[in-house]
Amino acid sequence: MNATLLHRLQRVVAAALGAVAPLGLWGCISFSLEVPGEPLPPEQLRARIETRQYAADFIERVARAADIIADGTEDAGIRANTLRWKIGASVASRRAAYRPEPELALVDTWAFAVQMEAFFREGSGRELFGSRQQTALDAARALAQEADALAARRLAAGVLADYRKLVSDYAASERLSDLSFKRAPIGPLWREAAARDGSVPKSGDAGSEVRADASDRLDIYGQRIPDELRWRAELAYVESGFQPGDLSRAVKRFEEELTKLSVLAQSQPELAMERLAALQAEMTRVFENFDRRWGETLAMLQVERAALTKDLEAMRVAMDATIERERNALYAAISLERAALAADVARIGKELGPLLLAKLGEVVNEALLLMILLVLLLIGLPFVSGFLVGRATNRRSQPSGASFSK
Repeated sequence: MNATLLHRLQRVVAAALGAVAPLGLWGCISFSLEVPGEPLPPEQLRARIETRQYAADFIERVARAADIIADGTEDAGIRANTLRWKIGASVASRRAAYRPEPELALVDTWAFAVQMEAFFREGSGRELFGSRQQTALDAARALAQEADALAARRLAAGVLADYRKLVSDYAASERLSDLSFKRAPIGPLWREAAARDGSVPKSGDAGSEVRADASDRLDIYGQRIPDELRWRAELAYVESGFQPGDLSRAVKRFEEELTKLSVLAQSQPELAMERLAALQAEMTRVFENFDRRWGETLAMLQVERAALTKDLEAMRVAMDATIERERNALYAAISLERAALAADVARIGKELGPLLLAKLGEVVNEALLLMILLVLLLIGLPFVSGFLVGRATNRRSQPSGASFSK
């Protein structure tokens, strides 16, 4: 009977352990969900952040210097150059600072600052702003110095000297030709230098960093694209040569000529008709010229709007692809983690099951033995106590019985 009871008790306890064990294993199993991708080292992440902050300040500083120059002159050519400078600097600095590899972004931004300083100091841009040239040169020189300080702060000491030479040689050989700031790529030269130094370029393709990078790009587009569109519209207007005063002066002159012709018509009607025809031809040319320039301005704005729409659409497609890739990677990672967890639970349950049952059998056997001993004590203790009491009582009664028998 004891063996049957022990067997049933073992089965009940084993079933309970099978239900509770997976819950208890959560405290022993480390569960971590990581989206595939290698995160950036902390120092490179800081380099990326500071480079982009520098690029934002770069554009602001150029815009302020250009506005100072424009406010101090009435020359349409110089005012147009200030707008070209703001547009070119905004586009070039943004492209450089938002390279995928943080180290390349820093080196490219640094190189552009050095190129722009040389462009205004001794290159093709040394006479673009006339008497206000020094304002542009001072701003460019300060930005180049700050870029060098940023590189010294964020690049490893072992590669700083090589990269400084790389930037200097690149800026000397690849000079900027105009304010569009079209530049030869520095990426291949940087990769060769990185290979010589034994470093491995990293772009940070972990899920969280991809999303942060996309957010940064959307933010910079939201801040800079409206400014660039406005500058391009102003530039198109300046380059068209049209001034609001031109049309008003032409209309005023037309009214004055009509007044004179009305007086002339009273004395010399034939001559008045000839001058009226000449005046009509002149006013036709004025209005045709106005229509042509205004049409060119509108066409330029349409081109810029189409380019912006194309850029935003490309960015949207890239963002959708990134989100889809991250979602698929997340689902795959969850499936892998779930399968690994289930395997761990099954393995641990399989390993611990026989040990737990064996230990449980020992515990149950010991418990049954203790119960038997307790029952024996409960049953035998009164019997032993009665036996001892009866024996003691018998001993006390023996002397009286002996005397009586004699």
